[in-house]
Amino acid sequence: MDCIFFVNPSSGPGQGRRLAEEIEQYVLPAAVFKQVVFTDPRRLHQQVYSCAKEKDLIVICGGDGTVSSIIAHLVNMDKVPALAIIPLGTGNDVARSTGWLKSWHELGLDGLFYAIKKGKVTSLDVWQMNIKKGDMAISYPFCAYVGMGYDGRVCQEFSKLNRFFMKRSVPTVMKRLLYLPAGMRILYKNLLYPEQIRCTVSYEGPKGERASCDTRVGQLLFCNTGFYAGGSLICKHYSLEDGLLEFFGIKGYLSYMQLLFEGRLPVGKSSILPIRASGFEITFCSSAYFQVDGEPAGVIEGGSQVNIDLLRSLPVLKPLKDRRARKRLKDASLEGIVEKISSSARPAVT
Repeated sequence: MDCIFFVNPSSGPGQGRRLAEEIEQYVLPAAVFKQVVFTDPRRLHQQVYSCAKEKDLIVICGGDGTVSSIIAHLVNMDKVPALAIIPLGTGNDVARSTGWLKSWHELGLDGLFYAIKKGKVTSLDVWQMNIKKGDMAISYPFCAYVGMGYDGRVCQEFSKLNRFFMKRSVPTVMKRLLYLPAGMRILYKNLLYPEQIRCTVSYEGPKGERASCDTRVGQLLFCNTGFYAGGSLICKHYSLEDGLLEFFGIKGYLSYMQLLFEGRLPVGKSSILPIRASGFEITFCSSAYFQVDGEPAGVIEGGSQVNIDLLRSLPVLKPLKDRRARKRLKDASLEGIVEKISSSARPAVT
């Protein structure tokens, strides 16, 4: 098997570069030829198209932003290899939803290469948001979620704070705490000057029925993963491959805060219920900040028409995440089921 690791070297306080060294030194438990590539945002398009062709597996090492940016290039390829994720970011909601976060924390590289040997594959829906206003049109592929309103502003504030700490070796846990002052700042602004998005939302239900509503809300959220904002379980019965997207319309900031605590605290039955549909059309009468897979993306201006539709499904390698996975790894090594060979890693490409 020919496997390529796309590693974000800036993820965590040196986590990316340490992981690259660990991958190269790892004694393989399966016949896997591996290559490590450090991602460069300025030429990521070239890296993906030149390095990912003819590969059997792509392992994305980074956070949701890294996963989203690489997938945005992969969706344009005719044949996409299976994907796996090593979570190194702040939120890691895509890795959490696919099971790779738990597998990585419990089994590390052992779990990855044993999953390669098992070879079981599932699917991940990739969606696309198209924004049109006059002659201007721009598209944003995403696999986790898109939000307009409060979280767009919070992501923008977090990005400003994160740039300040970028040159310092700050642990990922500490970076997550930066969302607190960012959120408090937006809360303070909304208490003084409440902001609402005026828009019309139209959608097609699972049975093909059409519906629309005029609304004034503080937050629009379209979620594919079920998890949001670094671990909030906002939809328990989610599926990554059903061709349906969950939509949440949140009126006030307090209701939005309640959404953030979903699945984190032992609360009763949630009063925030999603609308599940296969596509959405939103006409904006006012402007709104928005984020794509946790990354600030800019402002949707009033008068814009936004369409969100399924782009395609990508193959994803199923991780080992059950309680007996570690025992199976140990038994496989003792019984000689997994043939150990010397490392065949190419030098890291920067």
